[in-house]
Amino acid sequence: MSDDELRDLEPPARAVASPATTDGRRAWIELTGFQRDCLEAVARRERDGVACTRSGIVETLERRYPRVSAARLEPNLRALVGRELLAKREADERATAYHLTGAGRALLIQRAERLAVLCDLRGSAGLEKAVARGEGDRSG
Repeated sequence: MSDDELRDLEPPARAVASPATTDGRRAWIELTGFQRDCLEAVARRERDGVACTRSGIVETLERRYPRVSAARLEPNLRALVGRELLAKREADERATAYHLTGAGRALLIQRAERLAVLCDLRGSAGLEKAVARGEGDRSG
């Protein structure tokens, strides 16, 4: 086999710290499921007005995952910062806080809009009806 043929057989690269793709669909699928959940956890904490420190993100993620270790969280947060979907700043001398960048927020909005169309929830009225029927996210 030639090198060109072998290249097609290589496994896809993991979602590591590479710049965000301009195509939201492509950027979304390049993230691991855990990285997507990290983005959602930061968005949820920002929405609720609570600190987005590592320990806070772990607390939010533990609603879905039984245990979240620093060894798993740290490289995924670094990858999201590297992709410019999250930004970090030192909250104080002991804690680092994370927040969504414009690109991270846009990526989540694009995903939400695609899912809303797929589920025929166009506009806020459709979403309000789904929540009233008990189809909305109750994990808050």
